[in-house]
Amino acid sequence: MEIRDLLKEWRVWVLFISLIASTVMLAPQYETTDSGEYTISTSLDDRKSIEFSGGSRILLGLQSNATGEDLNDQVQQIERILGIRLSGSGFADTQVRSIDLGGGEQRIQVQTGSSNTTQLSQLISQQGSFEARLPIIVPDSKNFTIDETYNFQRENSSVTVTGPSGEIGTFEENDSFTADGTKLYFVNQTEDHARLEVTAYNGEEIIDVLSSQGRLESSGGGTQWSFQISIEQNAAERVRKIAQNYQGAIGGSLMLEDNRGPARLTYYVDGREETSLTVSSEFQNSVITRPSIQGGAESTEEAIDERDRLQALLQSGQLPVPVEVQSINQISSSLGGEFFTASIVSIIASLVAVGGVVYARYRDPRVVLPIIFTGASEIYILLGFWFSNFGTLSLSAIAGIVAAVGTGVDDQIIITDESTREKVESWSNRMKKAFFVIFTSAASTIGAMAPIVQPGLISLSVTASGIGLIGYTIYTRGTNLHYIGIGGLAVMVGLFTSSLEPSGTALQSIHQFAFTTIWGILIGITITRPAYAKTIEYIKQN
Repeated sequence: MEIRDLLKEWRVWVLFISLIASTVMLAPQYETTDSGEYTISTSLDDRKSIEFSGGSRILLGLQSNATGEDLNDQVQQIERILGIRLSGSGFADTQVRSIDLGGGEQRIQVQTGSSNTTQLSQLISQQGSFEARLPIIVPDSKNFTIDETYNFQRENSSVTVTGPSGEIGTFEENDSFTADGTKLYFVNQTEDHARLEVTAYNGEEIIDVLSSQGRLESSGGGTQWSFQISIEQNAAERVRKIAQNYQGAIGGSLMLEDNRGPARLTYYVDGREETSLTVSSEFQNSVITRPSIQGGAESTEEAIDERDRLQALLQSGQLPVPVEVQSINQISSSLGGEFFTASIVSIIASLVAVGGVVYARYRDPRVVLPIIFTGASEIYILLGFWFSNFGTLSLSAIAGIVAAVGTGVDDQIIITDESTREKVESWSNRMKKAFFVIFTSAASTIGAMAPIVQPGLISLSVTASGIGLIGYTIYTRGTNLHYIGIGGLAVMVGLFTSSLEPSGTALQSIHQFAFTTIWGILIGITITRPAYAKTIEYIKQN
């Protein structure tokens, strides 16, 4: 095999393309410090854990009169909602936990690797109630149909609402009321009309936030954002009924509000207007269960922050009770730079040590260099694909990187040993044997890491193994009855550990280690190992 043939190999091209893609995701760039020194910053700067970059700790109080189990249920809901909300907004190294002060006093502590306390406190202090409302313009008198037809009569500074069963009530500005199970608001009044708003759908009727359908577009010196949501069928049908009250633009596609211009759907979060947009007349003709939410900002960064915040609020849902920020503390990390430098040095040292051991084993630098290069490539791709987008670069994640490097070297040594065997056997057969061992090892390692990612899998897997052992013994009519005893013990252990919540919590604290190890192995067996195998084939044939 010539070098040109090696460079034509698709496995080698996959490796180089992955390295380029990782570089794009890491987005390295030069920056100038206050002292005039040049530094290189990457997207990893925002993904470092508290151990490396410091962060923020916020203590929240609950505005609740609940006690006992009801209070505990509220606390658990708030922990879950804030966890979803913060992770959906891209905050790194987020921890949400409750603090029992005794005497029925509960607090929520939020800890994250971000030092942007303004954005953080704004996000977690919002209760998260969401409503999409359409306008009702009442000049003097107006009929409006939801399920039934209602008459709105304006008199002086009030509006009287009458339904099929009689008068509902007389309302003034800032009042709200319900008709046909739908909430309406008296927003304001001018000299010639009163403006009310009817709720088209609310946050509780949102089934899913389709963040993958989001878009960013530059427009008029700013950036427009949008994403789709999925709403319940009943809510979509209500929107269609409400849309029948508006006019359709002649030759156009927008709904109009009584020749006053396009009817605008306005979004409210915690009663505060977020954004509004024109509405397509398609809502008058079809039941649309996947409407779009849109907005805009002056810059792309602001647009992304605004979009992500609203997505996170809709994904997490509404807090059961309001919370208030009681204290905000900055978490310093005076040794963060030293920790991070030491971690990088440890990874480099592991690669150098591996190179030394491999050289002592094979006495061939042509083998050592590809092993070190593919090992370093594996780390680089892992940093680009996983940590720049999803993972948090913590001490446990660094340990996972080192573990992935060790697993990768094992696999490369298996490939190298198989390539040196003097057998009358084709190269492809020898590589098949090597990769069979590699894939088996990878599957076993991923299986071992899976319970750490999902602690409940430990109990489930142990219980399933016990049941399987008992079933197999009975099915084969085995005489080794002690297998049934072992299986029964496994089932009891699995059922017992499933009730131990602390064990699951303890395992969750090292989930970054498990995630990093798993992704490192997957990158190795799909990208770097095949490329290394082709490189060794070239070396052995030349």
